[in-house]
Amino acid sequence: MLRSTTITFLTTVLMTVIVFISSVLTARLLGPTGRGLFSAALLIGTLAGQVAQLGLAPSYVYHMGAGNSFDYTRFLVLSLFVVSAAATALAGGGLYFGGNPELLQAWPLVVLVAVFTGLQSFFLVLAQLRANLHFLNGMRIFFVAGNALFLVVLAIAMQSVGFEDILIIQLIVLALLSAAAGVWAFRHRIWRINVRSAPASVREILSYALYTYGSGLMTTLAANFDKIVLLKLGTVTQFGFYTLAFSVSRLIGSVQEAISTSLFARFAGKDVGELDRSVRTSFSVTFLPLLGLALLGALASPWLIGLVYGADFRPVIIPFVILLFECVITGASATLAQRFNAAGAPGLVLARQSISLIPLIVGIPFLTIDNALVALPLLMLLCAVIRLVMTLALYHYVLKEPLPGIRPAAADLQMAAKILTQGYGRLTSWRGLS
Repeated sequence: MLRSTTITFLTTVLMTVIVFISSVLTARLLGPTGRGLFSAALLIGTLAGQVAQLGLAPSYVYHMGAGNSFDYTRFLVLSLFVVSAAATALAGGGLYFGGNPELLQAWPLVVLVAVFTGLQSFFLVLAQLRANLHFLNGMRIFFVAGNALFLVVLAIAMQSVGFEDILIIQLIVLALLSAAAGVWAFRHRIWRINVRSAPASVREILSYALYTYGSGLMTTLAANFDKIVLLKLGTVTQFGFYTLAFSVSRLIGSVQEAISTSLFARFAGKDVGELDRSVRTSFSVTFLPLLGLALLGALASPWLIGLVYGADFRPVIIPFVILLFECVITGASATLAQRFNAAGAPGLVLARQSISLIPLIVGIPFLTIDNALVALPLLMLLCAVIRLVMTLALYHYVLKEPLPGIRPAAADLQMAAKILTQGYGRLTSWRGLS
């Protein structure tokens, strides 16, 4: 667990730096309106690919981890077909919903981005079949590094860059990753299983998939519902401002995302006791420090946003500050939710996700073009707080266990220090300094 967490943490730190650089390049190359069009196209494509997952990959990982016999070869092939078909249909619906003429002209690119996003997302989950997470981390880092590298080449080679050009970059990287994932799956024969338990029925496989999918769908909606609303309600330029604020604010939660991934990969269908201890430690070590980091980022944002992205992007500041805190709180509840997902109870997480969206749904009629840039982040923050409170309530009322502590114990801090030390040692070793 420690080794995989260290590697994932290192990968996440590197990815955070690269994603930040990419966001600056994209904003500088396209400007507010061009970035709005690119973000809208990317939202439709990536959202379609993610929604098309149907919970099939997590069910695959869970039942493989539990040692339940099943025809995993047929399951894998059918899943890839279903995900691709669903992504195509959803991307077409998203383009029709958006109704922007410039986006409609780029429909082949958007649909292909959706399909390859669906395939990449599916294999990212399947990569958790290997607890060391080497291939998963390789896919993550190649995706952001490949996009950044092509962006730099594009900026040097072309005097004028359109959103379609950057969309093509995304498509090339996604296609390469999907091909690499197929080769990885074949080489490792990921459909082979060491049977330890009774056979799994189709009903059990699909039941877990649907519960996990419901929870994941609510998570996806919670993270993107604001952007979907703004895409229909606001202008393309406003959409560019908001999506920049959202994407940059996500950088602070990348560590929590990496930890949640490691927890599910290590404990899905396995030892619940060790899972519980690891979840509690991860939550207590990250929550307060990241809230403090969010406060520092909020205080520095009026100066940093204008310096890094330019004066045209100053409307990003207020939504960025609010979304920083929302991101940390959302990441904390996602970490705690692994106690239920990896233990085979995703239905509880689904219920929590569904209820937490109520403020966002109720608030939609009160949104206007004038207040959306501030009101939407505030609604997102309220939803995040409700999710965290409900997750803590599940510990008390469902598990009948003490609430996870916010303040880390001495042993927790020692574990975090060990991960950081190992991470620094690996980083300097890679650079030839040790």
